[in-house]
Amino acid sequence: GFDLKEEKKLMFPVDDLINIEPYTTNKRLNKKKILEKLSKKDEIINLVLELGPKAIAQFKKYHPLKISISYTNPYQSTAILKTFINVNNPDEVTEIINWLLFLGKDIKIKEIPDEVLADLQKRVCLYIP
Repeated sequence: GFDLKEEKKLMFPVDDLINIEPYTTNKRLNKKKILEKLSKKDEIINLVLELGPKAIAQFKKYHPLKISISYTNPYQSTAILKTFINVNNPDEVTEIINWLLFLGKDIKIKEIPDEVLADLQKRVCLYIP
């Protein structure tokens, strides 16, 4: 859905929807205007990954809701992932690090925020005796 007050895209769990009323026609936005607002509000992409077949399989098992991939060949054996990570939110950084480790070795990091990289390196060092 689209939050008209904050002008951003949100996921609304169906279980939480109670009282639904359509907007009056003078307050409604058409699809084109919503897409315009979203493109202006897009966060800067700061995480870019290339995924191989094994990482794509892991991605299909679990991925954060706001993240999607674009396949780079017709056989869907490689893909690219581009997203924004809010480095000021420690929970989001921890979640993305856990998820990157979950994806396995079949990823190539093309771009990553320094804060996420530093925390990822600390995390990997925990496994080295």
